[in-house]
Amino acid sequence: MSTSSVPPPLEHVDFSSLPWNLNLPSNNYYVLIKTTNVWTTEHYELETDSGSLLTSIYSYEKHPLDFHPATTSLNYGTTVWEGLKCYRRSDDQAVVFRADRNYERMKKGAEEMCLPMPDKATFMRAIQLVVQANKALIPPMGEGMKLYVRPMLLGTGQQLGLYPSPETTFLVYVSPTGNYFKGASAGLNLHVETRRARAARGGLGAIKCSSNYAITMKPLVDCKKQGFMDNLFLEMETYKDGELEQAKVQELSAANVFLVLKTGEIVTPALNRGTILPGVTRETVLQLITLHAQELSDAMEESTGQRDATASSRDVSLGEFKNATEAFCTGTAAELVPIARLSTGDDEDSFEVVFPYGQTLPGGPITTALLKLLRQAMVGDCDKTADLGWLRDPFALSITFCE
Repeated sequence: MSTSSVPPPLEHVDFSSLPWNLNLPSNNYYVLIKTTNVWTTEHYELETDSGSLLTSIYSYEKHPLDFHPATTSLNYGTTVWEGLKCYRRSDDQAVVFRADRNYERMKKGAEEMCLPMPDKATFMRAIQLVVQANKALIPPMGEGMKLYVRPMLLGTGQQLGLYPSPETTFLVYVSPTGNYFKGASAGLNLHVETRRARAARGGLGAIKCSSNYAITMKPLVDCKKQGFMDNLFLEMETYKDGELEQAKVQELSAANVFLVLKTGEIVTPALNRGTILPGVTRETVLQLITLHAQELSDAMEESTGQRDATASSRDVSLGEFKNATEAFCTGTAAELVPIARLSTGDDEDSFEVVFPYGQTLPGGPITTALLKLLRQAMVGDCDKTADLGWLRDPFALSITFCE
């Protein structure tokens, strides 16, 4: 960590009340570079810390993007993006959480979208630059508050035909956000989506691309009309009329799902079908369960009567929710959110599970314990993750941050 403190947050802003949205755009700066072929040392070179990247920082409000009607990403959806977070610590230093995992995931997405991916050093330096440029927007240390960072890679060449974009843009922008839970009093009321698919085998369900989210919007709007907050999607090929409980579970619109089973198993659907997004928070929670299994014993006993806590990733059928004492979802925005109820809606095969532990926040014993461990890990207060390289200081030397 660096020895210098981060400047104080912007004055007269109640960061804790900021919604999960684009906030304070008039104070934001973004980073943007383009290429018509491949990324080179002219864009960025780590050894000399030089390149056009260093002078490509723009005001969000004063410099809008100059896209044309025939832009590839607008016509054919060739956009991948990431979401990661920067936190302020109690000592007023800043940390960026697991950006290397976002790089690896975006790299896979870029290949699927036929977009040239910047190397890791360019990706990391862009994140460092945008955090430094927006240092006054890093919220004070507090429950759930962070500077959200979104890298994007998109085809910005002009064309009418269906082929890879002749130009690629890499950009990174930010938004400070408050506590996702602010104003909430209970966990999620989820709808089991039995009519529409989020992803199928052989598709893009495991890629963080724009289409992965566009496909969830209409089902999300429809479920909210019935009083639900979000959908839990199924592997539709495994769902047969009258056998709903045997259907395999995928994820929510923008979050992974976990169950705390009465056996002591904390399970999340596996990634091997290629239909589930490999969430960084999902991966982190699985690791935290393994690292802290012993410390979770008391919480597990309170929740299930068992003392042994185990983490697993495998196929999960919908009926297994009936054997769970807790359920929660994980994601960049919400971290860990308890589930209060899971049900089908109007004119669907009947299914309902109510989780008493999800009726109040922050949730049941295991959900609460894991949320605490996650938040500790995200700011460097977790001893067992301190040496895993999860945190990077955006105000350190570029060679240190980008390694």
